[in-house]
Amino acid sequence: MRRHLRLCRVGIALLSVGVVIRAQPESDKAIRIQTLNVRDILYVLSGGGSNSLALMRDDGVVLIDSKAPGWGQSVLRAIGSVTDQPVRLIVNTTADLDHTGGNADIATAADIVAHENTKANMSHMDAFQGSRAKFLPNKTVATKMSLLDGQDRIDLYYFGAAHTNGDLVVVFPEKHLAYMGDLFPAKAAPVIDTAHGGSAVEFPTTLARAVAEITGVTRVVAGRYAAPVDPTDVKYSDTAQTMRWSDLVEYAGFNRDFLEAVETAMRDGKNADQAAADLQLPEKYQNYDMQQAKANVRAIYGELKK
Repeated sequence: MRRHLRLCRVGIALLSVGVVIRAQPESDKAIRIQTLNVRDILYVLSGGGSNSLALMRDDGVVLIDSKAPGWGQSVLRAIGSVTDQPVRLIVNTTADLDHTGGNADIATAADIVAHENTKANMSHMDAFQGSRAKFLPNKTVATKMSLLDGQDRIDLYYFGAAHTNGDLVVVFPEKHLAYMGDLFPAKAAPVIDTAHGGSAVEFPTTLARAVAEITGVTRVVAGRYAAPVDPTDVKYSDTAQTMRWSDLVEYAGFNRDFLEAVETAMRDGKNADQAAADLQLPEKYQNYDMQQAKANVRAIYGELKK
């Protein structure tokens, strides 16, 4: 019980003084850890390529994604600044190394959970060969799995191919929050990892299923958006930013409209590069990051021509 009280007091201190905890980094491997809701003891860890989540419990920490190779120790230091409990469970939402590479640094995790396709993808990666194969998932999800219970319940969903063929959505139903990983990296054209079964054509359908089937969620943590880091900024808060459910609905629409625009260009006889150059989307997406747009157009052409 003393450990639980320590967690609460630390979280309350964070909110009251406006401090972002930083792990003591090796070189520049700095992790920012920010509370999502002090009452729920749920945190976002930023840095190392993608966002991670950590749920602090009396019986150990649940870590959603372990970051890139070499970042695991920084993750542990960040978690250790909030609790003395070890990481007992890891959920890998995709096979990408910036979500799975830290597994090898977290020897205390008794269970590693991922979609069955993610485990298959990871098993072919150099990072999980030989003695490191023990850091592959030992529990897999087909379409849905629930972990824990009560206020800490976690529901894992698989809705189909998108960024890869094994992307999980992590829902905390009692906290009305979902972590989307690379299914919703930011308000940006997504990365399509075709080497690991990703599909630019299926991406909108997969997001539409998530929007239709998940209920009760009001807040969304995206996979890669940047949280505020400057405590002198008047807009600064040590409470991590979340997006609204309506932002996810909009993002599903963005990917649908993107696909339809490319299909139209293809029917008009344009090649992929012409389609990317002429791409016209509704004005409401004008602030989206489109760095991946050309690659996505090419991926759509490649799939539709098969």
